[in-house]
This record gives sequence, C-alpha cells and structure tokens, in this order.
Amino acid sequence: MHDLVHDFARSILFDAVLDSGKKINIGVSSCRYGMLRDCSKPLELVTPSPAKIRALHFLGCGKIELHGVAFSSASCLRVLDLSGCSILRLPASIGQLKQLRYLNAPGMKNRMIPKCITKLSKLNFLSLCRSRAISALPESIGEIEGLMHLDLSGCSRLKELPKSFGKLRRLVHLNLSNCSRVKDVSEYICGLTNLEYLNLSVCRKIGFLPRTLGSLTELKYLNLSGCFGIKELPKSFQQLKNLVHLDLSCCNCVKDLSEALDGLAKLQYLNLSYCHHYGNQFRLRGLPEVIGNLTSLRHLHLSGFLDNIFGNQSGVMDKLLEIGYLNLSTFQGNIFQQLPPGQSHSFIECIGALSNLEHLNLSNNVSLYSVPESLGNLRKLHTLDLTGCIGLLWLPESISKIQSLKYVLMKDLLRLKSTLSCFNNGPILLPNFVVQAVDKKSSNLGQLLDANPAELDISSLENVKSTKEAKGIKLSGKRNIVKLKFDWTIGTKRYVEDMEVLRELVPPSTVKYFELRGYHSTSFPTWLMGIAHCLPNLVKIKIVDLSKCSILPLGQLPNLKQLVLGRMKSITKIDADFCGGARAFPQLKTFDIYSMERLQEWNTTYSCGEDGVTEFMFPNLQWLSISDCPNLVVKPLPPRVTWWKIEGGESVISSWGGSVHTGTSSSSCSVTNLVVKFCTLPLSQWSLLHHLPALRHLTIHWCADLTSSPEIIQDLHSLKSLSLDGNEQAELPDWLGDLPSLQELKITMYPALTELQEKIRQLMSLQSLTLSSCQMLTSLGEWFGSLTSLQELHISHCQRLNSFPEGMQYLTSLLSLHLSYCESISALPEWLGNLTSLKTLQIWECRGIKSLPESIEQLTMLEHLEISGCPELKQWCELEDSKTKLAHIKNKCFW
Repeated sequence: MHDLVHDFARSILFDAVLDSGKKINIGVSSCRYGMLRDCSKPLELVTPSPAKIRALHFLGCGKIELHGVAFSSASCLRVLDLSGCSILRLPASIGQLKQLRYLNAPGMKNRMIPKCITKLSKLNFLSLCRSRAISALPESIGEIEGLMHLDLSGCSRLKELPKSFGKLRRLVHLNLSNCSRVKDVSEYICGLTNLEYLNLSVCRKIGFLPRTLGSLTELKYLNLSGCFGIKELPKSFQQLKNLVHLDLSCCNCVKDLSEALDGLAKLQYLNLSYCHHYGNQFRLRGLPEVIGNLTSLRHLHLSGFLDNIFGNQSGVMDKLLEIGYLNLSTFQGNIFQQLPPGQSHSFIECIGALSNLEHLNLSNNVSLYSVPESLGNLRKLHTLDLTGCIGLLWLPESISKIQSLKYVLMKDLLRLKSTLSCFNNGPILLPNFVVQAVDKKSSNLGQLLDANPAELDISSLENVKSTKEAKGIKLSGKRNIVKLKFDWTIGTKRYVEDMEVLRELVPPSTVKYFELRGYHSTSFPTWLMGIAHCLPNLVKIKIVDLSKCSILPLGQLPNLKQLVLGRMKSITKIDADFCGGARAFPQLKTFDIYSMERLQEWNTTYSCGEDGVTEFMFPNLQWLSISDCPNLVVKPLPPRVTWWKIEGGESVISSWGGSVHTGTSSSSCSVTNLVVKFCTLPLSQWSLLHHLPALRHLTIHWCADLTSSPEIIQDLHSLKSLSLDGNEQAELPDWLGDLPSLQELKITMYPALTELQEKIRQLMSLQSLTLSSCQMLTSLGEWFGSLTSLQELHISHCQRLNSFPEGMQYLTSLLSLHLSYCESISALPEWLGNLTSLKTLQIWECRGIKSLPESIEQLTMLEHLEISGCPELKQWCELEDSKTKLAHIKNKCFW
C-alpha cells in the first residue's frame, strides 16, 4: 500500500520531482523536489533553477563527502535531508538557507556545529542524531526560537547544554538519549513547557530532576531508562497528568516511586524493569497498589523485580482490565517457586483475570516450575513466552484450549516434560518446532504455514511424510526469519529421503544464521549448492553430524563471519576446493572445528593467479577453535588468526619443524593468543610455539606435563600473559621465572600447590597476579614484596591461606586487592595502611575477618570498598566509629 501511495503522489507531481537517478527528467527547470545521488557537486549542474527547489533528499551518498555547493544555491529550500550523506562537517553555507524548516543531518563527524545554524530562525525540525564527535552546541542555539523537534540522540561526547537552551520554548520533541556525558540537563528543561516528548535514556550524569518538573503539563512521553544518577522523583511528578508513556527501567536508585506514580490516570505504557536493588526494596512498598490503580495501562514491564514486593498482592492485577502486554521476566527471588499441594501464589494466579491480555512474558524465571491452570482463562492471549524457564516441569492442559493462542516460546526449557500431545491442534511451540507424525499419511509440519517468527528450529524432520508437506509451509516467503535450523535425528527411520525434504525447504533470503544437523543424504539440493545466491545475507553457518558429506555446499559467501563444523566423518581435508575456491570467505572472523576424527590435513594457504602468488585462506580470521581432531596436521604455515584454541589436538601442536619461519612466513603469522587444553604431550614437544613469533598470551589448561626445553622457553620470552589452569603438580614449572616480559600471571586449580616458589620473584614486570582454587596453598612467601611492579592481586578459594607475608607491605604500586572465599584468614594486617596506592579493596565470603585494621584511615587513595558475605565485618563497618574511619572512601558497598 505504501508503494501505491508513493507512486500515486509521484504521478501527480510528475515534472515537479527531480530524480538524478533517472536518465531523463522532464521539466527540469520547474522542479521543486529533488532526489540526488551526489552530495559533492554543485546543484546548478543538475537544475538550471536551483532557487525553485523546495526539498532536497540525498540518496546513497554514504561514501561521498558532503559539500555546501550541493545545496547552497537553493535559496528557497524548506526541507534538507542529508541522512544519505557522509557528513565530515556541516558546511557553513547552511546559514544561507533562511527559509529552511527541516534539517536532518545524522552522523556528523566533526566536533563543532557551525554557529550560523542558529540564524535559521524558521527551522522547526533539527536532527543531529548519532553525531558521536559533537562535543558542544553553539552558545546561541536558543535563537532558533521556532524549533519544535530536536534530536541529539547518540551524541555521546556532548558534555553540557548552552545556557540559551532554555529559550527553546516552542520545543515539542526533545531526544537526548544516549548522551551519556551530558550534565545539568535539569536546569533547562523545566522552561520548555510545550514539551510532549522527552527522552533522556542513558543520560547517566543527569543528576537530580528539578522540583518543578511537574510544570511540563503537556508531556505525554518520558523516557528516563538507565539514568542511574536519579535518586528520587520530585513531588510535582504527580502533576504530569497527560503522561501516556513512562520508562523508568534500570533506574535502580529511585525511591518513593509509589507517591510519584499515584494519579497518572492516562498512563498506558509503564516500564519499571530492573527499577530496584536489594538496598531500596523498602522504598518500593505500596507500589503494587498504585500500579493497580493505573486502570488505563496497556503495556506493563516489571522484568527483574524483587519477588517480595509483589509476592502477596492478589489484588494488583484485578483492576488492570485494559492491559494487553505484561512482562514479568527474570523476577528476582522465589515468587514462582513450587508450593505444596493446595497452595498457590495469588500473584501469578490472578494474571488469569486479565481478560484483554494478548502477550505474556514469563521468560527466564528459573524458579517457575509450573504454570497455573488459571492462565487458561486468558481468551485473547496470542503469545506466551516461557524462554529460559529452566525449572519448568509441565504446562497445564488449559493452555492448549486457548483458541487465540498462536505462539508459545519455549527455548531452553531443560526440564519440561513432553506436552506436545496437548498442542497438536493448538498453538505452535516456537522457536523449537518438533515434527511429529499425526497419522500414517501426514505430520504436523503444516502448522508452520502461518508462522513467521524471527527464529525457527525445526527438529525431527525424519517424521515428514511427504515432500508436499515441506513445500506446503512456503518457507521462502517467511521474511521475518533470521535464524533457521534444520535437524534430523541420527539413526532413525526416514519416511522421505533427507535430500527430497530439504529440496522443498527453501529458506527466505533474510536468513543470517543457518544450521544443518543430522542430514544423511550424500548430495544436496540446488538451492543449497548455490547458497551464496539463495542466502546472500548469511553471517553464520553451523553444519554438524553430516555422516556422508565429503564436499561442503558452501560456495562463495562474501558476508560469512562464523563457520562451525562438527562430527563430519567423511571430511578428510580442508583446502581451497573445500570452501568453494579461492577467496571464498573474505569476511570470516570465527572458525570452529570439532570432533572431526578423520580430518587429516588443512592447507592454510593456496596459490592464485597466473603468477601462483601464495595467499592465506580466510585472511581476516580472528578466532579459531580446533577440538578433538586427533589426526589433523596444519600446514605449511599457522593460520592467520589472532586467537587460537586447541583442545586434544596433539598432532596440531607437535607436527611442525624445529626451525622458526622467517621473512614473509614469520611476519604473516599473527597469533597473539593461544589456548591449549588437555594435551598429553610434554611442553618440550610443542613445536608449534617455534612458529608463533607474535604470541603474547598463553593459556594452558589441564596439561599435566609442563617440562620444557630451552628452545621452547626462548619462544616465550615476549609473553605478556600466562594462565596455568588445572594441574595436580605440587610445584609450579621451573621455567616460570624465565619470562622477563610477563605482566599478567593466573594460577588456578592447582589443588596440591602448598606455596609459591621463589622463582616468581624474578618476574619484575609482573603487574597482575591471580591465585584461585589452590586449596593447599598456605604461604605466599616472604619474598613476595619483591614484586614491586604488581598493581592487581586477586586471591580466591584458597581455603588454607591464613596470613600474608610481612614483605607484602612493600607493594607500594598495588592498586587493587581482591580476597574471596579464603576462610582461614581471620584478620588483615595492620601494615595494610602502607599500601598507599591502593584504590580498590574487595572482600567476599571471608567470614573470619571481623574488622578492618586501624591503618585503613591511611589509605587516602582508596576509592572503592566492597564487603560481601562477611556478616561480622559488615556489622563492624556500619558502626558509627567505623563510619568515621571509612568516611574518606567515596564508594562503599556492604552486602
């Protein structure tokens, strides 16, 4: 319909529209409206009468820099849309357009806006959204007195508004969302009494709201989402009687919400998601009753709320008869917890009384074990979202009898018992649709005919009874689908060959994520062999359990960024032919291969062109994972990748020559991060390390034999970060002290380690040290103070560590100290005050610590103190005398 209206309008205007994309424009001299495709050329080159142009819209100029000559001669211009241009800076000639009413200039890349824009006295509409470089507005912006619509959303470097901003008294629409640095907005907005739309979401430095906020009596839309600095809503908030839309989500420090919301009778949309934390739950008392009085509500979002606020409020929902959308996802606590027979939660039960409810979101409520029968009373319910309710065990029969119910979203329901029989003739369970046999001649696949979700996972495709069924769902026309998965169960009987079913399941071109699992045929349908044409927007492919596939149907996929291959028994080699020829995946960022037992060879380079120039396969690869490929040999060079994980791949690690590659080969290897898991070979045989000259970060996980050789250690001399995870040895490897460049060391899951060996004191560049899950560790060593560069120290789950060495007081560069789950520590030493650079101190679940030392007052640089799970220490911190000692610390959290 939109296209028909557009064409009709064009036919009426006919010679009044100048379209530079057309070869012939009739009546160029009389054109009033222009659609141009080059914003750098003078307007006179397109029309001999630029002064007659009233509206200009530039299309497809995203790579062309805007020049003022493209519009400056249109002296009578009313509308200028630059949304299709690359705006390095807004030309000063914009000030010549004295008749301009509408200016859309998003994404400007310059820090400053020309002052002449304030001379456009007739300007009604100004949008500079997504101009992340703008740091200030013209001081005289208040001179645009006719301005009614101002959009500065996404101007994240804007720090303040000029004093003249308050003069924009005709403003009706103001959008400052995601202006995260802007301050003192409050002092200007109260004079803008004509405002109907105000969006201040994610204005984190907004501070307080003015007492006179209620003077904005025309306000209908107010968004304060993510404004963490707001502590309270002013009493005048109740005067916003025309408010229809209010978003306070993630304003978790606001108190007295009940008083502020009381009386907003016209409110239709209310979002209070995550509008709490455990410290302000008492400030929200009375809120359920107030919400119950907002009888005009259509949309109510309470995601992430505390259960004890709503737990016993049986009458909250009874009055909300108009509500059509209700979001109760991720409730904090046990409001949905299973109760003994005969008992029920009045809150969840009373939802069944919302006679106009169309969409109910209960997703991610982990303590939701069952859905009450009373929800069967929701006769207008269209969508029920149960995604992520991992504790859900069953659904009542009454749900299947709701005739209006179209979709039940059931992703990640790990414990749900089979309810498919209840829904055979009812709603579709999405996104996970299981194909079931209805009778001898048909399956339930036809239920998908009218479904058009964003994500669709069709499993048990072996139960499809005919190709007609697959063709009948008209999958290619479902333009909403972005994620699509086809899954056949391995080892089960087929009614129709997999190839025949797949031929009819042609996906829509909108699919970006495609997964094929359990396919058992040897060949593929035409659409899959030509996947680049069929799915031009494809970003990720996952192919798993294709037992007979020896040639992948990948082809040239210019937009592919992620490729996952697993359990494909017939694949033995990866080369240029494997992925559809040279330069197949120029955008590929992530490649994951797992459980490919017969995969023997991967040629990471190939020759191309007549000159036979060698190029890397996947030249932009950033993340590579190879797991459980025991026979794989990678050659002739390591892949060009930044992050590489190898799990259980001894041949990948050890099948390299002993000499280091030099010249082009060496410089081409870009691996900076290497993770090795479950390797049975000793470190001395990891010849791969000879070929990774750029390696800076190494993680070794559950590799028992870390004995090495001088050659290998030489390869690690430039290492900046090392993680040793999971080892039964009682000592750390001898070579640990031979890493002069090491800045970060993590030692985790060393259960037999009793003390840190003195070899670590040689790591003079070490800035960060983590010790975790070293259950037998009792001593850090008296030499510990030698680590004079240390800035961060994290110690957790070291249950036998009961004290700190005296030498630790000399760590004068230490900025952060984190202690958690160290049960034997009974006190912090008095010399803690000597750590004069300390800025952060965190103590979690160290219940033996009952107080902080007197020297805590000496830590004048300490900015953040966090105590969690230490009841006696928390009690000490809340004493009046202790508050005095801790008064110099800006941020204190006691849980």
